[in-house]
Amino acid sequence: MLTLIRQALMSPITGPVATAIAFALAVAFGVASHGWELREARYEARIAQLTDAADRTQASLRTELASCRAQGEGHGQGRMVEAEAGPSQPGAAANPAGARRLLEQQPEGIDACARMESADRAVLSNLKK
Repeated sequence: MLTLIRQALMSPITGPVATAIAFALAVAFGVASHGWELREARYEARIAQLTDAADRTQASLRTELASCRAQGEGHGQGRMVEAEAGPSQPGAAANPAGARRLLEQQPEGIDACARMESADRAVLSNLKK
């Protein structure tokens, strides 16, 4: 067995074949490495795009939420909370006329604020995972 291995290694063909195989492997590795670098660059660019989009969306949602809260304060949102609380809670006076008026008029900011707060909770729960 050792004789066979010695003859294979000492053969005049072994050197050029081994060199050709090493060269082919080096070229294959270079091509694969270049492909990996391109894929990495695409992923990094996509991550940057998604991060920018998330930042813009978050800023937009925060602005809308702030405007909703400001609108809610201007439209008597505090009175609606008192009306919903009812007489069972101490310090909260029932105001059925005010509650009825709010239900009929439905200030613009209430639904938007609820949607914004729900979206904030969803985003935060995804970030915590």
